Amino acid sequence: MITVQKSLFENQTAIIQMISSGMPLKKILTFLMDSIENSGDSFGWHGAIMLYNPLLNQLGETVSSSLPINFINSIEPVEVSPYGGACGTAAFLKQPVTVTDIESNPLCEKDRHTAIVHGLRACFSIPVLSSKKELVGIIALYSREVGKPNEEILNAVDFYSKLVSLAIEISNSSTNRSFQYSFEGNKCLNGSNEKVLIELNTALESEEFEVYYQPYFGVNEQLLGVEALIRWNHPHLGLLSPASFLSIAEETGFILDIEKWVLTQSIYKLKKLHQSGWPDLSLSVNISAQQFDNPRFPEVVAELLERMSFPPRNLTLEVTERFLIHQENIDIVNRLRAIGIKLSIDDFGTSYSSFQYLKDLKVDEIKIDRSFISNLEMDKISQKIVKMIITLGHQLNLNIVAEGVETQKQLQILKKMKCDSIQGFLFSKPIPFDHFKKMSFTK
Repeated sequence: MITVQKSLFENQTAIIQMISSGMPLKKILTFLMDSIENSGDSFGWHGAIMLYNPLLNQLGETVSSSLPINFINSIEPVEVSPYGGACGTAAFLKQPVTVTDIESNPLCEKDRHTAIVHGLRACFSIPVLSSKKELVGIIALYSREVGKPNEEILNAVDFYSKLVSLAIEISNSSTNRSFQYSFEGNKCLNGSNEKVLIELNTALESEEFEVYYQPYFGVNEQLLGVEALIRWNHPHLGLLSPASFLSIAEETGFILDIEKWVLTQSIYKLKKLHQSGWPDLSLSVNISAQQFDNPRFPEVVAELLERMSFPPRNLTLEVTERFLIHQENIDIVNRLRAIGIKLSIDDFGTSYSSFQYLKDLKVDEIKIDRSFISNLEMDKISQKIVKMIITLGHQLNLNIVAEGVETQKQLQILKKMKCDSIQGFLFSKPIPFDHFKKMSFTK
């Protein structure tokens, strides 16, 4: 018993070191699962850790080094429900579930044949809960013999489940990994778009989305306007940035609904600031190139501006470089500019087509990508690139905005380079509208 305890605590120390070092989650979970399988009298039991996907309410990504890969592929994803087999039911109830005989237990009806074909006869599943008692995954043990795990194995599972929870929770908090996986993992995207769209639609209908505002300034530090940035107050995952969900919105076309909502909400809120004594404050809103496939897009925006009594000259639509606007859509750009709306190229300099944009499109502004600004004090190459972009932009009568300005030194360099506008944490992070109204620069 002393030897077993020593092994447990030695592994605990190793696992905590792995977590603190930032090792990839899959490697940590593989080590954890191997540790469970090698604990005491565990011969014949083969384990897996399945991660919970709250967006789809499924157990998706499976980590195992001993279960047959064909078996894993055949059961993924597992629905979290009272009829989701041993794993799905344990996740649903947030309680351990033991199936001593897969062949006869009604819980295993769906995957019974698959399990038996692979020689698996019994299963034990235990939910993995976060520090907030929220489901983050499950640990499953399968045996090739009918029966249940002995006490030594159960103690090991209970011991290691806390470390599994810690590893998953830290990974989720630092990278939103489980959420991003649900959108970016091919396995989840295949056949799951409908569920993702339901979740996004529900978020829109339930007012879970919120517009944050990040101010931008002239180099004289005078407030010029704000950029509208969407956030998702997710009921399970907390506040999510656009990077976590916009890719799936783009892929499914839901981006059109999101952008229409952001445009409407941000214009409505900024109109309030205009009425409160800031009539010249400008608004920038990110728009995907998909909007330019709609021949009525200029009219839709014009109608919105007229309905809100919002001056077109105070609206700038930002198009990120990775959204390549096709040649046939340039007419849409020209019609928007004819209304009086400005067009800006966001993240300028990150694409090989950067200067092609300036040749083909009549734009009003370019925003230098933050990757050129982040080390501007030390990186002479970045300084030369930024200076070149500013000089060329001014020759084309463009307004130049530097993104990601975080230090006074960066600001001073940009002033010397005669950059027009600046935006970044040096002045303000993106903040909710109510907080923005209370900031000193709005008084």
